[in-house]
Amino acid sequence: MATQTNPSAEHAAALSSALQELHRALIRAEIGDDPTLDNPYTMLFALIGDPRFAWMKPLSELIAGIDQSVVDGDVDEPGRLTTIRDEAAGFLGEGPNPPAGFRLRYLMAVQKEPAVGLAAGRLRKTIAAMPGKSG
Repeated sequence: MATQTNPSAEHAAALSSALQELHRALIRAEIGDDPTLDNPYTMLFALIGDPRFAWMKPLSELIAGIDQSVVDGDVDEPGRLTTIRDEAAGFLGEGPNPPAGFRLRYLMAVQKEPAVGLAAGRLRKTIAAMPGKSG
């Protein structure tokens, strides 16, 4: 018996993966050479409560929301895939509603960490492969 695939869920999962890659790169850029964050547990607690990382919260929430939509099957609702695609594009300054304060910090991170630029490129490619028109 062949398994059926859900194209909307596949697009959403690919978008989540690309956003996670960007998130990891942004974290590495923000941590930089801070020796106090060498320990993974210290890093985790810093990500949760340190104001230096608060600007990434909307990105974390989008990733969690996409993953929950895939699990719940909500990604098939009309317009849901377009909405999450446009939200993701906003983090790159390409969507209709870019998150306040994110763009400047993102641009600074691109200068500090080449992996941020690579992850952003993958995210752009993933967004471009999604159905519909962004922005």
